[in-house]
Amino acid sequence: MNKHFQDAWYYLRRAFDHLRIGLTEELAPVEAVMRERFGWEEDDTEEPRTRMDRVRTEFRNVDAEPVRKARERIDQYRGRPPAE
Repeated sequence: MNKHFQDAWYYLRRAFDHLRIGLTEELAPVEAVMRERFGWEEDDTEEPRTRMDRVRTEFRNVDAEPVRKARERIDQYRGRPPAE
């Protein structure tokens, strides 16, 4: 019986995702009109969506010597050529 509940949850999540996508597409023209009417600016900045994405982005932008050495050791361990 547990498998039936797992299947039901799977299809419920899929239905919700499709509902969200459909509503976003259907309401896009309304959103555009409201943004123009009220002077709201669209969010064009592509910031990372999750905390882990933010940490990865910040870590990639760090140019500290210890971080560079750690990256080289990790790449060497994984058998990759060192990044330049």
